[in-house]
Amino acid sequence: MGYLEPEGSRLSRIPEIKWLVNIIMERALTRGEYLMAGGVRSDFYIDKFRLFSDPAILRRIARLFAPIVSEINPDLIAGTELGGVILATAVSGMSNIPMIVVRKQPKAYGAFADEYVEGPYREGQRVLLLEDIVSNGREVMAAAARLEELNLQVTVYAVINRGLAPVKSLVQFSLPRGSAKTEN
Repeated sequence: MGYLEPEGSRLSRIPEIKWLVNIIMERALTRGEYLMAGGVRSDFYIDKFRLFSDPAILRRIARLFAPIVSEINPDLIAGTELGGVILATAVSGMSNIPMIVVRKQPKAYGAFADEYVEGPYREGQRVLLLEDIVSNGREVMAAAARLEELNLQVTVYAVINRGLAPVKSLVQFSLPRGSAKTEN
């Protein structure tokens, strides 16, 4: 397994990034044959809920976004359905910045039926859109496009980028070339 430091990171964050890689390896990585959300097959799977279900781990991951929040200075934190919402909730709570949710499909009921975005926003606001794990980035980029259609300024960030997605992340995660059979 290997990882790269994210762009603009500080050397002081290296121990925290190493901790994140280790906790992924210890608690969330499973080997086998898996069908991924984007329809591709992989011989490894990262179960983010094995991380996010532990409040101490979730808080520590949320704290890793503090320098990013400071640099971007967003008006809103956004999360993609479902894992991104958990992450955005934690980061929003720690940073005291309001959050919104971006759905995969519009809700078919209620006062705001047929809308993809839940929560208050205003045109021109800066949004930090958080995702848990990306492989090809298709879904999170679609979420970013939905926010941009609402005239919001979007920066996308993920905890883990396991593919070639054009998304900044805390960890670029890959297994050694000889052992990985990932089609992404």
